[in-house]
Amino acid sequence: MTDAPSRNGRVAGLSNGAVAPARERAAQARRRYPPERRRRAAARRRRLRGLSRLGLLVLVLVIAAWAGARIANGASNGPAYSEHTYVVRSGDTLWSVAGGAYAGSHDPRQLVYRIEQRNHLAGADIHPGELLVLPIVSE
Repeated sequence: MTDAPSRNGRVAGLSNGAVAPARERAAQARRRYPPERRRRAAARRRRLRGLSRLGLLVLVLVIAAWAGARIANGASNGPAYSEHTYVVRSGDTLWSVAGGAYAGSHDPRQLVYRIEQRNHLAGADIHPGELLVLPIVSE
């Protein structure tokens, strides 16, 4: 009886049902497939490995660009992406708070109105020590 593996990978000639070692299976595969087929399979594996590495590199570059853009925009336009609190100091007005907190070309009247609405203020009167929540402003 030969030591050829059956469908479940066990060697038919062994009485204890032991699994054929990897070396023997590789040798059997070499005998089973012609050299040209093995070369094509190896070339296909190398090509797929190269494509998967390229795909991983592209994915990493896209994530890095996205993260860099988020960090750059978050640093320059912090209040535009999240609400912040501001402690009113002596001499502050809603106009000065709105002008100092929001960089860019925003209409200060609209900013003052949004700050009033977000903090439920009856008017433009603010007092030192008061906490103001500066709302999110889209670009």
